[in-house]
Amino acid sequence: MDKRPLLPPQPRTFSTAPDPNDSGLSIPSFSSAPDLSDIINDRGSDGGGRKSKKHKRERKRSSSPPSHRRSPSPSSRRRRSRSPSYHRSSSRRHRSRESERRRRRHRRSPSPPHYSGQLDTGLTFVIDKRGDPDNLTFGENHSYKAPSFQRSGGGQIIGLPSNLRIDLSRAKSSNVLSIIPVGSKKKRIRYTDPEYSWKESDKAMKRIRIKPKLDHTSDSFSDGAGFITLQQEREHRKKRKDLADEAISSGVDYRSIEGPKARDEEEAESDEDDDSEGESFDEYVRRRTIESNRHLDTHPHDVDAWLAFIEFQDEAAKGLNTGSDSKIGRSKANKASLNEVKMSIFEKALEHNPNDEKLLLAYLESGEQTWDTLTLLREWDKALKKNPESIRLWADYINLRQTNFASFSFTQCIKVFEDCILTLNRMARRLQRSRKEEDNLEARESIESIMVYIFLRACLFMKQSGYQERAFGSLQALVEFTLFQPPEFRTSEDVSFGDMIEAFCEFWDTEVPRFGEQNAKGWREYYKTKKAETTEDSRTNVPGVDDQPDLFSLQDWVRWEQSRESKNRMPSRMSIIDPNIIDQDPYVVTLADDIRDLMFDVTTHEARQALIYSIFVFLGLPFTPPGVGTNTHFCIDTFTHNEMKLPRFWPPLPVSEKSLHITYVDGIAMEPEHVVEDKNIFDYPSSYPVGDSELFARHGVWFACLESCHLDYEADAVFARNALDQLNKLRWDNHLAICHLALESSYSYKRGKKLAKEMLKEHRNNLILWNVYAQMEKSHGRVNEARRVYQTALAGYKDFPKPDQEASPLLYSAFAQLELDENRPDEALSILVAMGTEQAYVEEGPSPTSAQILKAQNFYTQKTAQTSLLIGSAEEVAVAHHYVVCYALFQYLTRGIDAASAVYESSLDYIQERQAERGFESEILWVSYVRTLYRHATTGGVGYRPAQLRIVLERALKLFPNNTVFIALFVWNETRTKIYNRVRNVFTSSLKSGANIILWLSAIRTELHRCYPYDANLVRSLFESAIESVSTRASVLIWRLYIDHEVRTKNLERAKALYYRAVRACPWSKELYLLGIQALSRSLTEKELHEIVSLMMEKEIRLRCPIDDALLMDEGHEELIKDDETTYRYAFHLIGGCSYPECV
Repeated sequence: MDKRPLLPPQPRTFSTAPDPNDSGLSIPSFSSAPDLSDIINDRGSDGGGRKSKKHKRERKRSSSPPSHRRSPSPSSRRRRSRSPSYHRSSSRRHRSRESERRRRRHRRSPSPPHYSGQLDTGLTFVIDKRGDPDNLTFGENHSYKAPSFQRSGGGQIIGLPSNLRIDLSRAKSSNVLSIIPVGSKKKRIRYTDPEYSWKESDKAMKRIRIKPKLDHTSDSFSDGAGFITLQQEREHRKKRKDLADEAISSGVDYRSIEGPKARDEEEAESDEDDDSEGESFDEYVRRRTIESNRHLDTHPHDVDAWLAFIEFQDEAAKGLNTGSDSKIGRSKANKASLNEVKMSIFEKALEHNPNDEKLLLAYLESGEQTWDTLTLLREWDKALKKNPESIRLWADYINLRQTNFASFSFTQCIKVFEDCILTLNRMARRLQRSRKEEDNLEARESIESIMVYIFLRACLFMKQSGYQERAFGSLQALVEFTLFQPPEFRTSEDVSFGDMIEAFCEFWDTEVPRFGEQNAKGWREYYKTKKAETTEDSRTNVPGVDDQPDLFSLQDWVRWEQSRESKNRMPSRMSIIDPNIIDQDPYVVTLADDIRDLMFDVTTHEARQALIYSIFVFLGLPFTPPGVGTNTHFCIDTFTHNEMKLPRFWPPLPVSEKSLHITYVDGIAMEPEHVVEDKNIFDYPSSYPVGDSELFARHGVWFACLESCHLDYEADAVFARNALDQLNKLRWDNHLAICHLALESSYSYKRGKKLAKEMLKEHRNNLILWNVYAQMEKSHGRVNEARRVYQTALAGYKDFPKPDQEASPLLYSAFAQLELDENRPDEALSILVAMGTEQAYVEEGPSPTSAQILKAQNFYTQKTAQTSLLIGSAEEVAVAHHYVVCYALFQYLTRGIDAASAVYESSLDYIQERQAERGFESEILWVSYVRTLYRHATTGGVGYRPAQLRIVLERALKLFPNNTVFIALFVWNETRTKIYNRVRNVFTSSLKSGANIILWLSAIRTELHRCYPYDANLVRSLFESAIESVSTRASVLIWRLYIDHEVRTKNLERAKALYYRAVRACPWSKELYLLGIQALSRSLTEKELHEIVSLMMEKEIRLRCPIDDALLMDEGHEELIKDDETTYRYAFHLIGGCSYPECV
């Protein structure tokens, strides 16, 4: 073989190119071409030649021995199979199989010889009939050359086999081409996959608009008959025929343009419009934009149209960023560009509507996502200067300044509260001065109630930032200023508001006992006598000079800080306090200058009632005002529910971690059993109208709002008792008296009984107090005592004055329900029959006769028809409600649950006809209805159907989604049926329509107790959704529970990250700062602890005891971080849930 190296080819030029007309040119043929293997070997011997992958593969093919290309004889195969050696026969069998596969491959694609040659001009050519697949792949002889594919239509590519085609769905949804075999099995495409979502923005894809049918004929596709009827087509033809007959009968020639032809053309045009293929998303966006621009050009003052057009920008951007580009669409750059577009539209809208507060709020809210902090505050200042009396602007501005981490400080935020109250007070004073000339009651109620809400927010803000003395002092001051105001200031028109403030500051500086303290007589009494008396009881609020104990760790400092807070709640007196304490902590005293700018006057009953019940919200008591339902802002506000009590919110921890591991049954891996059982269905957050049934309910029988809601500090309990006593002495109120008795009874039975007897001694004819006294006895398990109280009241109430007898239905209904709860239905029926027949009730007397039952039924029918659930005073409406409850119980005991349901349904229909189905009266009636069904279900009554209770609860939840009575019983009913999707659907729809803190807590609590052990990831996702929601983003309670959840699941790193997020979302909460230091100190470095303490000082969070730098240096800190189990037990113990005795 010739070993000479090949010469490089000469440059191809016209002078050296061969002449194709030259007959002497030798054209290479297959017979004259030399063997390609020789050339390859020659080139392999050349050290300067570059070896490609293709050449290596050709050498491998050509180097195989020719004997392997021939099929071996059968005899040789048999001899190899009879080899005595097992290993040798195995290797031979392997070689036999390999050779067989090669023979089959060669038979399918024989390897033709290769030919090459060299022209006279020096050009070398190679003829390769076998070909190289890489040439098709890369388009060139070199693998580093990018291919240039050519399509041939239908997804096919020139050069590829016909069974390989381009995946069109992926090609349109991304920038990558995928080649798939025709008929290959792919996963089922969902509407969220990129293979489908590209259709939303593809111009070629049209959206078919299906017009609703104008007639009421049946739909051929929804009859469910198994076939499609042609009745509509027949009717269409009949209609056309009737039109033609009508035209002929009218004498119009069929050739006239006024004949059936015109009608046919109109009908054809309408048919063509109906059959139009629709529009793509781009066309839809273009059409909506053009329509909006035209409308806004002609109607520039249509604010709703501007806001709808701005909201449409989100829809357009979301639709254009579908498929695989959705993540890019959610990037910061795309959001910034979208916000720029929206801000430009806002600017145009504000040019035409500069003072519209709805447009301003939307503009500032959108700018919050774009502007920096200084620009945002500057724009808010401009908006408030232009609209200083806009209540909505002030409310949102307060939320911004309280939650904005970058601009927050206590001093600046409390100044915002003061400015807001001063501004609103100027508006209220104008209305109050002109109330005699004009009827502005509604306007005064609105603005005064809003001022009360802003004041409550300010007090809660000060309390949660560590300034408890100033918060209590401000509350005392406003109650004294408004409720205990001397009559001379209210009746005289010559006294200005400034004079009232100066006179009140004089009263405040005397430091006499104030509202909520022992022996406090109020500003009114002081103004009469002008005498300042400092009693010994006022000295109980003076903090002692306690020597600071030795603090060896941060935990010691946190405990000392909390101890100081528990002791020093009320403001101290300058005249009797030790000056050294003031030098150390000047905030223990509340001066007149601290409360001056928060003062305002109220003149309406609604505002006074709101102020009274704001005291209980401030203290964390679950008392709700009468007539206020769960659909109001009072029950769902995030900032006023940060101190809500949640007894038994967490399920018990697993006894052993082995129960959480995978178990094996007959060798098959099985998940641990999830026991579906919720033993505490009444422990949902308190969000329902609070009456005597809820205030004195026994745990496990009904919803007890005060069962475990004891106040955390003794000073708060004393303040609450004194406040309720002083408010009732100022003006008697039945609901306040019930709340006072419930509070005393929750602490001590003897104290509650003593208070009840004192109240009855002064108000012996008050049947409401008699009922409350019996309910208190029942709540403590003294059922016989409760029966005697009811019997005594029923025996003597007919001697009371006529107005006092009106509340008798309350006694009969409550007494009958007590007997039902004690499983004595016959006695309950006797009580109701005694009411209906107006006879005296005799315990364990003869059963009612048929005549008595018929007479009682006629009595209840007349009473429910004569009384109204909506018209009249509050007392009259309450009496009508109790008549309905008594009638429903009577029907339940005599005719069954269906008859009782009919009574409630009739009353609810009456309310719905008057469009009051979402009011307070409707809600308490729904609660009574549901309680009757629940009692029937738990006692195993005849005819109980879970579907009946579910349907009623679903209807109630549509009207009152925030009522936790309905939520808890709905979850309980569905848990019994083992169907849980309905519960999640209810929560999903409710949260979608109006998310609030009650719904989030209820959803989380439901998942925690749905099964044992609960799904930690699902609970985590709910917590994450809650803190990302706009309405609950600033909820200290949810953040604290979320951190608690991560500590319980031993995920301290996530808890640490959540702690920083919580501080950023709620920078005013001292509780969150201390929670991180207390529970996560072993996971924090010394630098991080220094940063937390510095941040508290920067944000002006109150620290009663300074922190020594030595406390931040914990010895053995690094070793404790490494011990995850010890750190977890330590943190879990500090958050109040330790189950490990050794970690204490």
